Amino acid sequence: MSHRHGFVLASRKQARGRFALSALLTISSAATLTTEAFSQGPQAQAPAFADPSFRDKVWEAGGPKINSTKTGKLILGVVINGEQAVSEHKILSHMQSRPNRYFDSDQFTRDLHELLSTELFKKIEPYFSETPDGIYLRLDVVENQTVRSVVYHGNTRLDDSQLKKQAGLEIGDPINAATAKQAESRLLDFYRDKGFSNADIRLQQGLKASDNDIVFRISEGELERIDKINFVGNKEFASDVLKTKIKLKDARRGLTQWLFNAADRTKMHEDQQALERYYRRLGYFDAKVHHFHEYDDSGKWINLTFVIDEGKRYHINEISVRGNQYHTDEELLKGVTLKSNDPFNQDKMEKDAKLIREIYGAQGFIFCDVTPTPIYLPGERLNLVFEITEGDVYRASDINVHIGGDNSYTKERVALSMIGNLRPGRIIDSREVEGAERRLQFSQIFETNPQLGEPPRIDIQPFSETEGKAR
Repeated sequence: MSHRHGFVLASRKQARGRFALSALLTISSAATLTTEAFSQGPQAQAPAFADPSFRDKVWEAGGPKINSTKTGKLILGVVINGEQAVSEHKILSHMQSRPNRYFDSDQFTRDLHELLSTELFKKIEPYFSETPDGIYLRLDVVENQTVRSVVYHGNTRLDDSQLKKQAGLEIGDPINAATAKQAESRLLDFYRDKGFSNADIRLQQGLKASDNDIVFRISEGELERIDKINFVGNKEFASDVLKTKIKLKDARRGLTQWLFNAADRTKMHEDQQALERYYRRLGYFDAKVHHFHEYDDSGKWINLTFVIDEGKRYHINEISVRGNQYHTDEELLKGVTLKSNDPFNQDKMEKDAKLIREIYGAQGFIFCDVTPTPIYLPGERLNLVFEITEGDVYRASDINVHIGGDNSYTKERVALSMIGNLRPGRIIDSREVEGAERRLQFSQIFETNPQLGEPPRIDIQPFSETEGKAR
């Protein structure tokens, strides 16, 4: 049987053109209601809760008890009283109880919990006003202090955008002394990670209960730099080789004494992990890397040392395939680069998996999956098994060309001329698909800069199972 299959050639034209965008927008509108709609009020009906410290106590007890007799009545309007820094729109965005919906006491309780969890409010008191047609809701809120501005004084090496990201303070966020001190601590850690170990950061404003403006006074100090990078314990790979596997640079015996050699603690940790990955990709699965740094005699420069425990290298015991039906083991393993007794090499393993995948792809098994699985054995040995899910053979059905910009018939013909032997009715060869994509990308007709648009590509989309398969 034949399984119809569709190609989509997608690219973006270099020249300017029109782009069609569609989106489904759901817009909810709530009726505006003034406090005059309330015939009752706080004197006529007691609030559901009024204790300013209820937040911890009440929610531990299961939440405030809202009168369930109002459940099922239509909500005619919702009014917010007492809001100042927090907009009414933001408050309502946290509520499901809205005009033209039916009141549900359990949902209203969840709405109150959601509002309090924002930490924008010290206290929320709900009131209800009933009419023959339904009910009106009113929330009297008392806000917590919120951030009005955040100012950084004294920073010259790190800009405000970097510090803002680390401080985690946004205008409109709830703020108190504890939150401000936590931001101060995060900023200090960030500076020290970047190599400013003598940095000092003080909260000049933001500790008082009435402070809406947060001001950090920053003394950056000197940026520490790396003089030398040393490796200890490496036997199989020279230090010069390992230096190419990390991001940090040293002073190169004074040649780059003030360039690219900042003592960034975050990068030290990342480089430690990079060295471990390098060793393990080459079969040193037990390798461990640690690092430490110390100051030179002058106290101005850092010497960084990576301590390496290489462990033993694992070798391959045997290589096999599993799950193959269309091809024999010998056909699939004929061209693999890894052999029995070779040291493990992840790059070669991935290359061999790709080779097996290409064997299937050339026969139309374009969705064939090949997963290499190492099985560890005693004595630093392993069996390498390529797990194969063959899938089905696919033929091309429809070939559609989508060109962003000036989608002219001529451009479609140019694109179709570059796809070679990919034609409706023929078995799809994955090698031809890759070749067609390369030709489209190097044609200089379509945009290939990812910043300006998506490069040309070929998407393969199977039709429904009812249209059959080719085997």
